[in-house]
Amino acid sequence: MHTGFAPAPSRATNTITLSVGVLAIPLSVYSGTESTRVARKEFFKGDPNIAVGRSPVRKDDGTVIESDDVVRMAESDDGKWVVLTDDEIADCTSPKGLAEVEAFIPVKNISTYLAEGVLQVRPKREKSRPNPAIEKAFAVLLAGMAKRKVCALIKVAMRGPARYALLTSEGDLILVHTADAVRERIPMVTVSYSKAEVDMVAALIDAVGIDTPTITDDTAVAVRGYVNAKAGGVAAILKPAAPAIPVDIMATLSASIDAAKQKKGAA
Repeated sequence: MHTGFAPAPSRATNTITLSVGVLAIPLSVYSGTESTRVARKEFFKGDPNIAVGRSPVRKDDGTVIESDDVVRMAESDDGKWVVLTDDEIADCTSPKGLAEVEAFIPVKNISTYLAEGVLQVRPKREKSRPNPAIEKAFAVLLAGMAKRKVCALIKVAMRGPARYALLTSEGDLILVHTADAVRERIPMVTVSYSKAEVDMVAALIDAVGIDTPTITDDTAVAVRGYVNAKAGGVAAILKPAAPAIPVDIMATLSASIDAAKQKKGAA
């Protein structure tokens, strides 16, 4: 497990209501990670007195400027601002583009690391043509890793500072957070419950169904439809109200089981 965690979060970043059947549980959402990188800000032509916003506009007088005049800078411990480019960050952390294997990790232990993103890596082509030697070397490495059921823990600087990642035997590069970027867990509240209540939740899980469905992002489609409807003067479709917070947990779970069975039967 991780050691050297960042401090546990103290302020919620959002709230959600977990809903299953007619059971609704309001929850607070906290950030589970924090940035460990050197923060940079953008300034006009490297002048720390003239900050630039997300758009190429001077914050002091609102003047629109050229993107080439925007310079990213970092503040030193003694308060001085210096230009800090992506290449400079990479150069002082690891040779740019060199992925050094730090260790081989058992596949079963991948969950020890908190994933930050996934990339795909394949043998580099030379002038759009495959290189048989490179392809074989990579294929043999992946085959050996698959045989030993391991992935490679690597450190590589691609754009910006060196990052840690896991190279799988399928050729995926899973970017991972370092331990000091992962926050300590907020202690769970100790609550007493009966075996009958746990059995009821298990029955609800069975009623909803245990599966591994393929999920796709339908958010963009929904937002696009909403925008088109609004542009066409059609009233927005309001979502139904969230289920009520349970007072009698057993009664709520029982009603949720009935609702789940009816939904599955209708489907």
